[in-house]
Amino acid sequence: MKRTMLAAFVFAAMSLPLSAQTEAESLAFLYKNMSTPDSVDYPKSYWQKQVRMALKARSQMAWGRSVPRWEFEHFVLPVRVNNEALDDAREIIYKELAPRLKGLTMEQAALEVNHWCHEKVSYRPSDGRTSAPLATMRNSIGRCGEESTFTVSALRAVGIPARQVYCPRWAHTDDNHAWVEVWVDGKWRFMGACEPEATLDKGWFNWAASRAMLIRGYDYEGHEIATTATYAPTKTLRVRVVDAQGAPIANATVDFRLYNYSEFYPLSTVTTDAEGRAAFTTGYGDLQVWVSAKGKYGVKKADGYTTELTITPCYQPGSAWVEEYDWHVPTTVLEEPDRSIVDTVSANGRRLVAEDKIRTAYQQAAFYQGDNEVLKKARSNWRVMDKFLKEKNPKASMVLQGLSEKDLRDVTLDVLHDACLLNDEALRSGGVRVSTEHLRPFVGYLQKRLPKLTAQQWIAWVEKHIQVDNANNPKQLFVSVVGVYNRRKCDARSRELFTVAGARALGMRAMLDPLGKAMVADGDTWLRLADQQNAEPQGAQGVLKLDVPAQVMYYHGYTISQLVDGRPMPLDYADDDPTVTEKFRKGLNLPAGDYLLTTGTRLKGGDVLTHSVMFSLKAGQTTEVPVYFRTSSRSVKSDLQLDDSEKNASATSVQSAQ
Repeated sequence: MKRTMLAAFVFAAMSLPLSAQTEAESLAFLYKNMSTPDSVDYPKSYWQKQVRMALKARSQMAWGRSVPRWEFEHFVLPVRVNNEALDDAREIIYKELAPRLKGLTMEQAALEVNHWCHEKVSYRPSDGRTSAPLATMRNSIGRCGEESTFTVSALRAVGIPARQVYCPRWAHTDDNHAWVEVWVDGKWRFMGACEPEATLDKGWFNWAASRAMLIRGYDYEGHEIATTATYAPTKTLRVRVVDAQGAPIANATVDFRLYNYSEFYPLSTVTTDAEGRAAFTTGYGDLQVWVSAKGKYGVKKADGYTTELTITPCYQPGSAWVEEYDWHVPTTVLEEPDRSIVDTVSANGRRLVAEDKIRTAYQQAAFYQGDNEVLKKARSNWRVMDKFLKEKNPKASMVLQGLSEKDLRDVTLDVLHDACLLNDEALRSGGVRVSTEHLRPFVGYLQKRLPKLTAQQWIAWVEKHIQVDNANNPKQLFVSVVGVYNRRKCDARSRELFTVAGARALGMRAMLDPLGKAMVADGDTWLRLADQQNAEPQGAQGVLKLDVPAQVMYYHGYTISQLVDGRPMPLDYADDDPTVTEKFRKGLNLPAGDYLLTTGTRLKGGDVLTHSVMFSLKAGQTTEVPVYFRTSSRSVKSDLQLDDSEKNASATSVQSAQ
C-alpha cells in the first residue's frame, strides 16, 4: 500500500509541467527571504507575475540555462535592488531589450544593456529617496544609486545576474558611489551604471575605488558580500574588547568608523564573540574603532597598517572629553585618469554621443516645454501635475510645498487628492511626505477608521495597538502607513513614521526629529512615543548654542551626534539648508543627553584633521560649546572640492583597475 501511494506521488510530481513546478519553487524562495514591507505592501499576484517574467527570460535568452541556481535565485529572480518602490519594469524592459540582444554573447549583452541604459538615463544628484526603475527611465535622470538600481533591474530583466555594489563612504573625499557587478560566463565583473565603456571592469571610479575602505553588496537573504578586494588592497583589522581587568567582553558592539561628511560613519558594526573578538576586512586607511558594552564605551584610532587592537570601554554616560586626530586615507598605485574630456574618437565614444542625442530627443518629446516651473520640474509626470493644478483645489499650493522636486516627477494623482484631505495645520508641518517613504494614499483611509483623538490620546493609541517587530527587514524599508494600520505590527522606524502620518491625518502638527523619532504637537509641547532606553523624563530638553561660522554648512565642516545606547547617532539635518547653522548659532532645543560635536578639515590628497568634543546637555539649561576647526597649509576650500561622482559623471576613463 505504501509503495503504491509513493509511486502515485512520484508519478503526479513528474507529470507536473516543469514551468509550474519551478514557478512554485521560485515563489516560495522569494517569500521565504522577503522583507516584511514587501510581503505586506505588494500582493501575491505581483510576485507571481515577476517570477513568471524571470523564468521566461531564463528559458528564452541564450545564456539563461547557464546561470547556476544560486546566482539565479539571488540576482535574477528578485525584483528589489535597493530601497526603491517596486514596479513592472521587468516586463517593459524585457519587451524592449530582448530583441536587441539576439545573437550576442553574454558579455556583449551585458555591455549592450548598459548602452541601452545610457540612452535612457543620465546622472543628476538628488535627495536620498530612490525612485523606481520606470520612474528613473521616464524622467531620464538619476543619482548613482538610482542609475545602478535601474541598470541592475534591466540586466535581471533579460536573465543576466546583477547586483548593486556600493562604497558607502569614500575615504579620500566626502562622497560615496554605487555601481553594478554583473555575472558573466562564471565570473563577477563590474561596470559603471548608465556609463558604458567598451569593456567590462572599467569606469571613471576605478581610481577612487582603489582607495576604498569598504565596497559591498548583498544577496537576497540580506547577507553582506564584501567585494573590496576586487578593487583595492585589503587587510583584516582584528579587535579585542576587554574590561579593566583584562577579561574579554562578549556581545560588545564594535563600530568601525570612517571620517566622511564631518562625522565618523560606521562602515561595519560587529558583535564580539565569547573571547571578546571582532574583525573587519578593510583598506589601508585610518579608522575610528568605537566600542560599547555594559553601559560604557571606548574609542581608539586604528591607523592604516594596524591589524591588532585591544580596547576597553572606559567612558560612562555623562563623561566629557576632547580628542584630536590626524586621519590618513589610503594611497593608490593607479594613476588618476584625465577625465576632462570624453573620448569621441573611438567607436564607444561615438556611441555615447549618439545615445546622448537619443536621450535628448526623448526629453524634448516627452517633457513639458512651457514656462510653468512646477510642470518643468515634473518632467515626464507633467500631465499628472497639470491635471491637479487645473482642478484648482484651494489646498493645492500647500500640498505642493510638502513635496520634493523628485516627488513632482513620480507622485500620482490619488496621492495628491489624498493630501488635500489634510487640514492646514498638518500641511504646514509637512503634508503627506514624512521621510523617504514611497508615497501612497493614507489620509482618507485613516480618517474613516480612527476616532477624533487628542495628541496624547494618539500617542497612547500607537503605543497600545502598534507592536514593534524589527525582524526580517535588512534594507530598513518603510512599511506603508495603511500596511502598519492593518497589520498592527512593524519595525521601529515604520512605527515612528506611522505616528507622524497618523497625527497629520488627525489634523495635528507632527514631524520626525533629526534622529528619526516622531514628535506630535500638543500645544507648545512635543510628545513622543515612550522610550525605555532614555533615562531623562519624556520631552526633557535643553538648549544647545554653537559658535559655528555662519558660512559653514552642516555636514560640510561639522556635525552633532547624540549618544544612544553608548553609540553616537548623528542628528540628520539637511546638508544644503543654511538655516541649520543659524539655528545652532541662536540656540536649538534638543532632548537632554550626551552629545558629540565633530569638526573636520579636509586636506589636499584627502587626509583630515579632526576635533571631537563630548559634552552633556542638561534639561532646562543652555549649553554653549565652542567650535574649533583645525587648519593646515594643505587645507582645501571645501570638503566637496574632491567630489569625484559629480565632477566626472559624464567622463570616460581609460584607466582599468586590473
